[in-house]
Formats: sequence, structure tokens, C-alpha cells
Amino acid sequence: MTGSVDILLATYNGASYLPALLASLEAQTHAGFRVLISDDGSTDDTPDLLREWATRFGNDRAHILTFPTRAGGACPNFARLLAASDANYVLFADQDDHWHPTKVARTLESLRALESEHSTERPCLAFCDLRVVDADLAVHHPSLWAFQGLDIEAGLHPRHLLMENVVTGCAMGINAAARRQCLPIPDKAIMHDWWLALCCTFTGHVAVIPEALIDYRQHGGNDVGASRWNLLQQLLARLHNRSDMRHQKYRAFLNQRFDQAAAVAEMLGPSLPAAERELIEEYVALRHRSWLRRRLDSIKFGFGPRDPCKRIGFLLRL
Repeated sequence: MTGSVDILLATYNGASYLPALLASLEAQTHAGFRVLISDDGSTDDTPDLLREWATRFGNDRAHILTFPTRAGGACPNFARLLAASDANYVLFADQDDHWHPTKVARTLESLRALESEHSTERPCLAFCDLRVVDADLAVHHPSLWAFQGLDIEAGLHPRHLLMENVVTGCAMGINAAARRQCLPIPDKAIMHDWWLALCCTFTGHVAVIPEALIDYRQHGGNDVGASRWNLLQQLLARLHNRSDMRHQKYRAFLNQRFDQAAAVAEMLGPSLPAAERELIEEYVALRHRSWLRRRLDSIKFGFGPRDPCKRIGFLLRL
């Protein structure tokens, strides 16, 4: 399928917002794509809405896939969609967002530029900024990155990306080499976008599209929502009493990230450069080291979130 493009759409009880997303897919300036859809057991009108839309859009362009069991979440649902794709390029759609008309075209342009500079055999990922909107698509902030105080270039460095993801799934696209490299997505992956970002950063290339090409709807039901970055709140949260439940949750939070990093090293195997493998091994080893050694090694290798306040909290509770 030379030049083929798949858009993966994972749905669950999304009938309220799906019409806007589907209309925005129909309005894309690049129309040569197929939509692969997996509904994860919706109990609202989502299945009927999808069937009606697929028939209208064209059964050759919209495929509703069925599976014997529920995926049980966005990550496994997207994982099985990705495994079903054989396209040269893959984009990911969340059911409650709205794409700008050039979203597909600009993503493909960035991916093809990466392949031209490097190789089609190298994993490539491109992702854009997002415009933060409310439930009715009224603009709340023109840039998710600015809204959250994200330094994207710094956040993509492996020592930060191991700890915190800056790549939003609905804003990204990957090439076929990345799809092959990153599958199967293991149970230890926290989210599909984070997993793909790690794999492509360690063994391939990532392009940042500085434009907001998607409206990121905030309505209280998002799996991962946007919240404004605030210096005082960050400091207070990181200096919270270590004895309460928050500390236990933070320890679980760290262990999830250590497990995911170990899974990356195992998956990538010999394709992982020696320096990157050492970085991951040092990161995973933190949880087995003494109180002092954990902190000294974190400072030495620069591990932790990219912004200073979050990093202080990371070191305090490590």
C-alpha cells in the first residue's frame, strides 16, 4: 500500500462528541486515508453512529474492527488497532477532538521530510501542538504547550522523556518503520503515545510541528486532560507531607515508569545504541539503590521531569 495512510480511532461512549471529530476527518485537505475503528463496548449510541458514518463515508475507507474481548482502556485499544494496520503512515484520533483541515497533510509532510533526511527504514514520529477548547469547542488557549508550560525540545531528551511524556497521541503520526519497531505494545506501557515516543526517540527520529492542528476538547471526561502550569501549585504539591496516600501513589507512579523503561530496553534489544541502553539501565536501577545513591545518580544523569519545580519534587520523593 504505497503511500497509504491509516487513522486509528478508538472509541468508548463517545456519542456526544464523535460527530464533530468525524466531520473534521471528512474536511481534511488530504483525503487519501482509511479510518480503522475499534469500539470498546460502548453502551451509548456510539456503535450505531459509527456504523451509519462508515456507510456514508464509504466502507472501503472506514473499517469497524471487532474483537472477541474488550480492550479495557485506551492504550490496549489503540495497540490492537495499530497491530491491525499495514499502512505506510499511521495517525491516532481521539473521539472527542476536532481536527483542523490540514492536520493529516502537515503530519505526512513532516514524516516524509524525516524519511527523506534519514531513511524510510528508520522509525519516525511527528507531532503538533494543540489548541485547548471547552466542551463546545470555544477556544480556551491557543497552545496546549504554552498552557501547560511545556518546553517540548527539552522534554524530548531521553533523560526527561523516561519520566514524563510530552507527546500527545491524537497529535502524532508515525511511519511504517516505527509501527514495526514498536509492536507489540506491552502491558507495561503506560500509554501508547508515550511508548511510541520513547521507541522513536531512542532508535529513530522525532519532528516537532509548532502549529496547533487539532482542537483538544476539555470536558471533564478525558483520559488525560490539560491543566494550567502554576509555579506555586507545583511547589506545594511536591512538598506535600510524605506520610500520606499521595506518597504511596507517587511511589507507584515511579514504579510504573521504571517498568515501562525496562520494557523499552527489552523490546528494542540490539537496535538500541549502547549509550541509550546504559541511560535506561541507570534509570531503572534507581529503584534498587540506596536513598543517597538514588538522588546522586539522578542528578548525575539528569533524570526527572524537565521543569525545576517538578524535578525538586522528584528528588525529594525518589
